[in-house]
This record gives sequence, C-alpha cells and structure tokens, in this order.
Amino acid sequence: MNYLIIKSHPYSGSFNAGVAATIYETVSMKGHNVTEIDLLSDGFNPVMTAEDLEAWKQGQTLDPLIKKYQNQIDDADILVFPFPVWWGGPPAILKGFCDKILLYGWAYKLNESGKLVGMLNSKKAIVIATSEVANEIIERNYRNPVEGAFVKNTLGDCGIEVIKHMYIDKISSDRDYAENKMAEIREMFSA
Repeated sequence: MNYLIIKSHPYSGSFNAGVAATIYETVSMKGHNVTEIDLLSDGFNPVMTAEDLEAWKQGQTLDPLIKKYQNQIDDADILVFPFPVWWGGPPAILKGFCDKILLYGWAYKLNESGKLVGMLNSKKAIVIATSEVANEIIERNYRNPVEGAFVKNTLGDCGIEVIKHMYIDKISSDRDYAENKMAEIREMFSA
C-alpha cells in the first residue's frame, strides 16, 4: 500500500506535525511505502493568478510543483490530510493546493449533461482535522464545513473515497487529551 501525507501546517512543532510524523512512522513500520508533500517546505504558492487560471481552464498548469504532486497522487493508494481548521476550513495553502491541482481531465470531467464526474476513483483518503473549537460548536454553528466543503465537495466530487474523517476538537485543552488522541491515530493506522 502506498500512502501520501499532504502536510499544510506552518509550525513543525504543531500537533498536526506530530500527527503526520506518527502516521509516517506507524505505516512505515507495517511495511507500507510512505511519501510526504510538505506544502510550506516546498514553497508552494496557493494563489491562483490570472495566468494560472487561464492554464487551469485548459486542464494545464504553469507550476512545476503541480505536475510533481499529481504524479505523487497517481502513485498513492491512500491520501492522508492532517490539517488545522482555521475560520471553519483548511488553511489557505491546502485550499490553494486543491484549487490548483484538481485539474479538468485529471481530477474530473463533465458528462454530456454538464455534471461533474470524478476521475480519481481509485484513490482513498483519510482526513484528520484539528481545532480548538468543540465538536458541538462546529456542528451547531458551522454545520461542519470540513465534512461538506472538503470531504464531500472537493475530494468526493473528484472521486476520492474518504474512508475515515476524524475531527479532533479542543486540541489545546490539555496534554493528556492530546496524547490520547495521538494514541487513537496510532491505533487507527496500525490496524
């Protein structure tokens, strides 16, 4: 099994960095291949310029990192997205990654009636979103935008099956809580 971890947190000492390291270590020890995309270390520019948009409309890209990332996704069986929830959604760099990489003719196409059809049907994903906000508030006040906008509309529309979506709330509440959640992640990837 080939795993690809897509990292989007700017702080290497963050809980999200710890999640990515734990996943990498756990699946490697099980004999799986693991690679990583670190959007910040790569210097990925998430901004869609007018020139980028013109190329995007043609199913093309001007950014050489996009082709590299697409090749990494092509080689992966399972995509792993550990990220913080900021203002109800993923960090801008992850949103920009999706905006720029999910190209027409590679990630999706339109059928005769104009309906979007996903083309990444062989890919599976695990989404681990973290927040300081309690789950009840995310559900009640924000209607879980990660589930809707990222899991269903972005990944799902491109044919990627999300096999696990874990939302870890109150991440800075206490160390024992964070350690317990990290143990859950280790167990999930050990199975």
